[in-house]
Amino acid sequence: MPDVEKSLGVQPPAVDDMPNKVKPKEPSPYEVNSSERAEDTAEKESGGSMRDYFRIFRYADRFSCLLYTIALVGALAVGAALPLMTLVFGSSTASLNDYSVGQGNSQQFTDKINHLVLYFVYLFVARFVIGYVATLCICIAATRTTCSLRKAFLESTLRQEVWHFDKQGNGSAATQVTTNGNRINQGIAEKLFTCVQAISLFFSAYIVALAVQWKLALITMSIVPAIALIIGGCIALDAPLEARIVRIYSRAAVLAQDAISSIKTIHAFGAQQKIVNSYDEYLQTAHKEGNKKSLIYGVLFSIQTFLVMSGTALAFWEGFRLFQSGEIDSVGPVFTVVLSVTLGATSVLLITPQFQSITNASSAAAELFSIIDKLSLLDPLSSDGIQPTSCTGEIVIRDLRFAYPMRPTAQVLQDLSLSIPAGKTTALVGPSGCGKSTLVGLLERWYQPTSGQILLDGHDIANYNTKWLRSNIRLVQQEPILFQGTVFQNVAKGLVGEQLSCSEERQMELVQKACRASNAHDFIEKLPEGYNTQVGERASMLSGGQRQRVAIARSIISDPKVLLLDEATSALDPRAERVVQNALQHVSANKTTLIIAHKLATIMAADNIAVMANGNVIEQGNHSELLERDGLYAAMVRAQDLGAEAGEPEFREVSDEGGYVKEKLDRTVSLQRTQSEAMPKASEREVEQLTSGTVGYSLGKCIIVMLTEHSDLYLWYLVIAMGSLIGGGTYPAQAILFSRLINVYTLEGSEAKQQANFYALMFFVLALANLFGYFCIGWACNTIGQAITHRYRREMIERTVHFDQDFFDRPENSSGAVTSKLSSVPTALQELMSQNLGLILNVVVNVVSSSALGIAYGWKLGLTIVFGGLSVLVAAGYSRIRLDQKLEASTEDQFASSAGLATEAVTSIRTISFLTLEALILREYSQALEDIVAKVIRSLVLTLIPYALSQSVDFLIMALGFWYGSRLIASGEYNVTQFFVIFVAVVFGGQGAAQFFAYTTSITKAKVAANYILWLRTVKASICETDKNQDRGPSGDGSIGFENIEFRYKQRDASKVLRGISMKIEPGTHAAFVGPSGCGKSTIISLLERFYDPTSGRITLNGDDISLMSPYSYRRYMSLVQQEPPLYLGSVRENIAIGLEYEPSDEEVHEACRQANALEFVSSLPEGLNTPCGSKGLQFSGGQRQRIAVARALIRKPRLLLLDEATSALDTQSERIVQKALDEAASSRTTIAVAHRLSTIRHANVIFVMEDGKIAEIGTHEELQRLKGRYYAMCLAQSLDQA
Repeated sequence: MPDVEKSLGVQPPAVDDMPNKVKPKEPSPYEVNSSERAEDTAEKESGGSMRDYFRIFRYADRFSCLLYTIALVGALAVGAALPLMTLVFGSSTASLNDYSVGQGNSQQFTDKINHLVLYFVYLFVARFVIGYVATLCICIAATRTTCSLRKAFLESTLRQEVWHFDKQGNGSAATQVTTNGNRINQGIAEKLFTCVQAISLFFSAYIVALAVQWKLALITMSIVPAIALIIGGCIALDAPLEARIVRIYSRAAVLAQDAISSIKTIHAFGAQQKIVNSYDEYLQTAHKEGNKKSLIYGVLFSIQTFLVMSGTALAFWEGFRLFQSGEIDSVGPVFTVVLSVTLGATSVLLITPQFQSITNASSAAAELFSIIDKLSLLDPLSSDGIQPTSCTGEIVIRDLRFAYPMRPTAQVLQDLSLSIPAGKTTALVGPSGCGKSTLVGLLERWYQPTSGQILLDGHDIANYNTKWLRSNIRLVQQEPILFQGTVFQNVAKGLVGEQLSCSEERQMELVQKACRASNAHDFIEKLPEGYNTQVGERASMLSGGQRQRVAIARSIISDPKVLLLDEATSALDPRAERVVQNALQHVSANKTTLIIAHKLATIMAADNIAVMANGNVIEQGNHSELLERDGLYAAMVRAQDLGAEAGEPEFREVSDEGGYVKEKLDRTVSLQRTQSEAMPKASEREVEQLTSGTVGYSLGKCIIVMLTEHSDLYLWYLVIAMGSLIGGGTYPAQAILFSRLINVYTLEGSEAKQQANFYALMFFVLALANLFGYFCIGWACNTIGQAITHRYRREMIERTVHFDQDFFDRPENSSGAVTSKLSSVPTALQELMSQNLGLILNVVVNVVSSSALGIAYGWKLGLTIVFGGLSVLVAAGYSRIRLDQKLEASTEDQFASSAGLATEAVTSIRTISFLTLEALILREYSQALEDIVAKVIRSLVLTLIPYALSQSVDFLIMALGFWYGSRLIASGEYNVTQFFVIFVAVVFGGQGAAQFFAYTTSITKAKVAANYILWLRTVKASICETDKNQDRGPSGDGSIGFENIEFRYKQRDASKVLRGISMKIEPGTHAAFVGPSGCGKSTIISLLERFYDPTSGRITLNGDDISLMSPYSYRRYMSLVQQEPPLYLGSVRENIAIGLEYEPSDEEVHEACRQANALEFVSSLPEGLNTPCGSKGLQFSGGQRQRIAVARALIRKPRLLLLDEATSALDTQSERIVQKALDEAASSRTTIAVAHRLSTIRHANVIFVMEDGKIAEIGTHEELQRLKGRYYAMCLAQSLDQA
């Protein structure tokens, strides 16, 4: 019965709970970023204490509290059932012994045993019913409690100010709700039940033992402090080691995350192997530390079994002494005490695994509470603030200054003053980044201005109630977000106040009226189900123009006084644009309207046009006045006219969508997105291959594949096998010794004493064998585990960093997801391939040998108990765990659907906020959760029956064994010894086997993990070194040619980014690409670096197609400097040399620093070149990081220098320094620069002006100025910046 399987419960804390954020090694003097620091402290605090655990229960309502009370009382009762069983068991043993000595006839004997067997049945019924009811109560209570905690969490999340969502990974709130919700649910449901049950078992076992025979009980109980001391000591030694290992792994994780999140840089510099090597250094250190745990594991694995068995030997030996002196009248009390003490000792180990779940729940709760407790600086749900009955819509902006909270140093608005008269249309135009859309964010109160004020009807908007303000100021965005549901539901989301209480028919009238006004009614009527057509996720069923018109209807349905149009028509084709434009003019009549537009044609009719540049208004007036002034506005108009005259594709290009007004609506049945071409099957397969995450192998196949890989560990596996043979063979050996020891109590005189001493000693020898066997298992498991986790972690990072960019573009393979897999997958495999394999073997040996012994000793009883008992026990243990997992999975799945709602809300928080939908979302979420809770409860009612049965069925099996055994003994077929050997071997062996299933949870996790690793091996990079290309590199300096290049990203399959680009750049030239954002400039750099290959066309270097060259040799020819260059953990020197295959001399590094203008500041650092950079290099300012990156690029002596907005993120001072370094670097090699600031490229030999994935103008700065086209307008806008 004592079982070592349980001692595996003392597992080190799972590595999944590892903090993924690690502070840079040195605290930085430069770190100004307070939000980072705040997040770090939040991280530190959310360790999760028991206080957080108990705080969860505050979310339980009265009914849940009642359920918890019933459940916990039930748990106490169930825990006490086992020790009561030992009383019955003891009495039965005594009766058998009495009969064998010849006391009483067979009739009395059978009656007595039948009477005792009934007690077993009563215990079974009681334990089954109480167990079922209590488990059901606790599961229902837990689901309800978690449910209200989830609601509270979403509510606090939605109450946060909008800029709170800028800093978190978007949607992380939603994943928090799901994963943390599930972890909490597990920790307060049956895991808590089992924990209370184990505590009850612990106390009741000792109470029973002391009540039956206090002297013997106390002597035997001496093993309990010994177990506690030794296990406590081992854990105390293990904890600091484990903490060190976790710390090393978290450092490694930071390195991996930094590398994977900037995988382009790693590829550009060919630094894959360097990253793998430094990651491996961490792994080696962790491996060394891990090996120190072997001794501790050996002791931990073996001490429990050894002490319990020694205790049993001692109890029988001392019990016999007490029997002889007459203090005990039969073997019954001895047996009861032995079983009770054993139960008490093993109950401690039942608690440990549950504790893991409870600590998990408390740390998960701490994370949720950190948001729940966060005070919102601008609560959209609060009722404070003035709410006038009417609103005229007069807006005045005075001296407004603003910088985004995430970038406090970059001022976006500088003393902006503007008047927007009521009932008139005002337009804002200007180059991108001048602060137009920022103004919208401030009017919607998504942000608070740094200084200055915005007045609406004479009051500062900060004084109004947020919800009232947002209901009166409505917004139409460039890319409107629609929600899942029907067209009607989407438009109706714009209803406010009174309108919400109208009847459904009245609401439909309002919706149709709004749709007519926005020119959407006709196309909606033609949809398959009219207004009740589902729009699909992210409204993918509608075209851009259709989505936009539905969004306009949604914004005007509440008849707001102020309408903000942020590029409302820029994503549309001319035909749709005209339609939408008419709609907008129609709906904006007599409303205060603020239009932001890039296409000037759309705002010519505005009453007032304000031209912005650099966060300020530089000219204003109406269209004709501004044209007369001949300033920036006039230049912008000319640039756009010019394009149109030159037959620019501006108006035809997008019209592949425009056709839908005529043709597509005739085939309304196919609601496909009109713009995207159907994805070719092949690329669909490729995408699936990049995201499947599994190869679908069975567990057995995975184990065989993994075993064949580690032939050097076979010796250790042999050690585990030997140990498992000893461990598994213990049960049959124990059975024989038990039967002999019980028999001793029927003997007389010196023979009895001799036998008692001998068998007690044999029992102790068996204990020693176990000590040896399990010690070996513990040692070997740790050795194997450490080796395996090291190998797989290394293999995973090695494979991952060599994958194509396409792999990382998939959201499933984001740097965070891949990094967490790097730690969770090897950990799961480490458990599977070490202790779990030993366990499986142990159980197999146990079941086979116990059954064989039982059947060999007496086939009638043997077969009955093996098939009627053992198989049922094992099946019950197995089904119990399967049900456990099914319970967890079904709850998780059902809650996942509600998480979709939360994710949608959090990722489109701006839409939610300007439509003031927070309260509605919360209502919908509550409704969804309540439906789920009802579903979960219905499924629990059935699932828990087999679960409760599996926990109590062993009582029935004991009843069967005693009943049938007593018949066989009474009829004289079997003697008592025979009966005991069979009974103890099979029943106790079966219980040992059943307990094993408690560890299968980690086995299923391991199956997923093994499949993930095997899947990683099937992912192949298409841009990689092959036998064909490994010797092919650039053949010297030559021109770079683009021949009809088309390109689209795999995952954004709908639109082409580059549309047929052809050009040639001669060697030694300085070429520049400029154009509005999204026109494909950075894509050109990505194609030149071969992060991607073009969809069609080819790029040549010196006439050779670059796709046939080795990517390594080809990339060695060039260097890249990006906009926000990543630095990695390690010293400045290591960062500069990351792209070199050798260790550079100090002279080389200094020379590179000098060329990059970085030498002065690097020399002034405390440790010079050896100063550590910390994670992402955050201790340096932007300009310093940028110069280190330039040095990193120049030390490779590249022939081609690629600059992707290399200075755009810097302030003027740093920009000047970095620009000077870049200009010097460009003088001796081919340079291709992408820039927003035209001043940085005005001296380029050739400038390509891009628009919409095509080249619109080519020439030098002077030639392009003379053209008076797009480039001229951009120059004008920017020279005004500097004015």
